Amino acid sequence: MKSTFYTAYHAPAPLIESPSVQPIHVGRALAKEPLADMIGDDTGVHMSAQNPAYCELTALYWAWKNDDASTHIGLLHYRRLLDLENT
Repeated sequence: MKSTFYTAYHAPAPLIESPSVQPIHVGRALAKEPLADMIGDDTGVHMSAQNPAYCELTALYWAWKNDDASTHIGLLHYRRLLDLENT
């Protein structure tokens, strides 16, 4: 089993460091330039250009259509995190 938490970024910010967290640039099809060190939601099967209407859901759609390696997929926002340290 492999779990991946995709963390949606739309602006430059510190990356979350974790083996289970994969940063993804949402709305990258409309961006002036890609954010560094992350995948974009504009590759493979995607709806990146619809990000203004669907926000972070473009990342979830991308993961559903393109991540064949993960058995469990989660979605986070880079400014809204879960703290699972003491669970």
